[in-house]
Amino acid sequence: MFTMKVDDKLNIVFMHHSFKKQFLKLYKSNKLELMKWYNWPDDSQSEAFFAKIIAQSLQGYANGATLQCAISYDEQIIGYIGLTEMSDTLAKAQLNYWIAAQYQGRGMMERICRTMIDYAFNFICLEKIEVSIATDNISSRKICEKLDFDLEGIVKHADNINGRVIDHAKYGLLKQNFE
Repeated sequence: MFTMKVDDKLNIVFMHHSFKKQFLKLYKSNKLELMKWYNWPDDSQSEAFFAKIIAQSLQGYANGATLQCAISYDEQIIGYIGLTEMSDTLAKAQLNYWIAAQYQGRGMMERICRTMIDYAFNFICLEKIEVSIATDNISSRKICEKLDFDLEGIVKHADNINGRVIDHAKYGLLKQNFE
């Protein structure tokens, strides 16, 4: 199975159907946190939902549109990281990520993102990575800033998350500016 090592215990692991039970468990234990930033459909309470999401991510990879992965720590799934909206024409992609609440604030997500970005620039040969984050998601915004992303602007009324209209901060990182 495709794995990118971040450190001795932390890995980025290519999506696999066997992860559906772990993702369901992870979702249930982090539901309140995740619902701040994502709209989750009613059927997200089942393994079938996560099996469908995983199948879609594998199809997206086969089509060259996405690279979606699980984050594992001590061989347990603790989050997600992915490149979506991949464009050959523009050589860019959208970076998305989340990690279980109990692992936040340890610097893990910054290291995980750095590993994925390095892979995107040096293996996939992208020239730009973009991130779109709710303006009040301060911890995710700090990750972008630590990784030297440029704040490219604020998009007003960018999304409706569970009835709450939010703005998005748009970040970009060019390959030439990545160390």
